[in-house]
Amino acid sequence: MRVKGRVVRGFRHILFAIASTCVCALSNAQTPADTLVQVVAALMLPEGTQHTFYGWNDLDAAKQVRWASSPPRMLDDALPDGAYFALEGMVRGDGHRLSVEATGVRTMVTNVYFRNHGAALGETAVLAALNRAGLKVELVRCPIAASPAASNKWWRITGPGKRPAWFHSQASCNGARCESYALLLGETLRTMIPKEQRLYTDSCTPGTSAARPAPAAEWDEKLASLLAALIPQQGATSVAWGALERATAVRWMPLPPREAGEPPMPDGNRHYRVGETDLGGRVLGVTATGTRDSVYHIYFADQATQADRGDALRALWSKGYNVWLARCGKRYQLSTQTWYRVTGPASRPVMIQRGIRCDTTACPRAQEEYQLAITAALPPLQPGEVDAVGDSCPGR
Repeated sequence: MRVKGRVVRGFRHILFAIASTCVCALSNAQTPADTLVQVVAALMLPEGTQHTFYGWNDLDAAKQVRWASSPPRMLDDALPDGAYFALEGMVRGDGHRLSVEATGVRTMVTNVYFRNHGAALGETAVLAALNRAGLKVELVRCPIAASPAASNKWWRITGPGKRPAWFHSQASCNGARCESYALLLGETLRTMIPKEQRLYTDSCTPGTSAARPAPAAEWDEKLASLLAALIPQQGATSVAWGALERATAVRWMPLPPREAGEPPMPDGNRHYRVGETDLGGRVLGVTATGTRDSVYHIYFADQATQADRGDALRALWSKGYNVWLARCGKRYQLSTQTWYRVTGPASRPVMIQRGIRCDTTACPRAQEEYQLAITAALPPLQPGEVDAVGDSCPGR
């Protein structure tokens, strides 16, 4: 009986050990959300790497991803994040079809996107997996009111030994159910474009009011207001460098203006002051040039290709300015350069040149450049240019 009792007790111990092993294995089972998070963690930049990004070969740190062979593809048109290079991949294993796309410039990766093609992972499960991996997320941008048109969310993501980054989720694609995530490696979260400002808020702390904001001005309206702020008053004989501060939307470098060495600036001026303006997701570099005491030209240039740009000169017209065609530039397949004479009831006449450069002939996205010539004088005609006659260009 004693032997039999010892055998029974031993058998029970074996069953308990087997059951414990099964429970432990189930509790540590690898879920598809865990696999996604492992890739995210592997691709977050190391702590102390401010102002730097991964090279394309560094993507191999994510062992779960089978990448297409390098180098990345160079694209004919920019992606929505402004990137011109992309490398595709697929997450290995776990029975899920999770496609991956890294984007960036020729030498650096800036963002990584994930698209789930299988059964839904679920945002809640992904956030829990991030927590299990020791990563902390803080919701920083969210819908004002959840709807198929506003399903995106943005988190600030941090972790031990990792540089802070941004994590993005999307649950609706043009009204249809979808599931996408993104790791955004930039040090700042891009500002919202006007149509996003009508749907999302950066006040996501519980208990914080997320009242619908006033309608955001479109890009062309904001750019027209910026141009109007820099057009001199009627009777002004010169524009001082300090007068640039009227354009409060521009972050200018401190005064005094800097002096160029040899050669001078392309327009012949020797002094300049640079700045930057963010119209709400559309960033333009700004450069003013002139003499030591006065500003003569101001240049604006898109930092990336943009869709839905509107028409800044038409918006300027709606503000009471007269905008007349003055000169047409040489024709190119993907770019144009056109001069306009701008007058107003209380402003000094100026010239504005608008240049548009497209990526493709269809031109869904483009970069614009503007030159505000305060002197109101056109430069000498260049080969292929023609002066306008009666608000039209002869032969065009």
